[in-house]
Amino acid sequence: MKPTGSAKTKAPTGSARYPNVEFKDNTDYVQITFHKYIAPYSKETGQIAGGASMPAYNASVGSKLGTALFSVYLYMPEDLDGEYAGSWQETNMSTVAVGALNSFGKAAGGDFKESFSSSLQGTGQAIKNALTKGTAAAKAISELLSLGNFGSLTVNDVYSVTTGQLLNPNTEVLYKGPKMRNFTLNFKMAPRDEAECKEIRKIIHAFKFATLPEYGGAGDSNLSFVTLPQIIDVTYKQGNKDHPWVTQFKPSVITNFNVSYTPDGVWATLPNGAPVATTIKVTLQELKMVYANELNATGASY
Repeated sequence: MKPTGSAKTKAPTGSARYPNVEFKDNTDYVQITFHKYIAPYSKETGQIAGGASMPAYNASVGSKLGTALFSVYLYMPEDLDGEYAGSWQETNMSTVAVGALNSFGKAAGGDFKESFSSSLQGTGQAIKNALTKGTAAAKAISELLSLGNFGSLTVNDVYSVTTGQLLNPNTEVLYKGPKMRNFTLNFKMAPRDEAECKEIRKIIHAFKFATLPEYGGAGDSNLSFVTLPQIIDVTYKQGNKDHPWVTQFKPSVITNFNVSYTPDGVWATLPNGAPVATTIKVTLQELKMVYANELNATGASY
């Protein structure tokens, strides 16, 4: 008979650790704290849309982070790394667009009179070019190609074989924004006694619970809603302080949790029925972007 769910199952509280030993001042380990989810624009956080300041932007994962419910202490994970990335994209601009952007750039710097004068001159020349062999001609060719059976010919193909020229793409690489960071934690746990078996079971249950939503919302007697999963705060530690040599992460959410009860390819159990070894793989995504001015050059840092 399969296990049946219970609406009375509560979020885990307390703590668990593997290995079940005391961590000393010179011990490197990871502390994973499970927090109640607080919506970033709820009355609890008071975050202003758009983020009026850095503290306001980070409030829901900082000063207003939800109540800590459970903590897990584990050895430093396998494949420990940090990732930093941004989104850049090649963008082609028309001659008219380039002229307009130049004037906008001057206006942004405060030279309004010069910018509007240059805009009129530049746009006038761009339109003149467009009427002869630029964007207007290209539009006419494009419409013609769409009406007839010209195969896969493009506007630039026509220019290439008839004039030996191509439309100037005016290509620029534009920054589209930072990329949210994802990271993965991998752990293998092999219990040495009954106490560690129980600790491992508690750890796995805590990650399962934090990955899934809860059925029903606050004050929701009709069970029309679900409560969002917990927030996970991963901190690499050196004794009682944040580890100064590895990348730290802002509070995150679990996007995938995997448990393997046969990490060595064969099913084997201890006398009490617990697997001789278990591996867990936790994939997380940070809830907030990391900005360059949040970095620390001399100590623990994102």
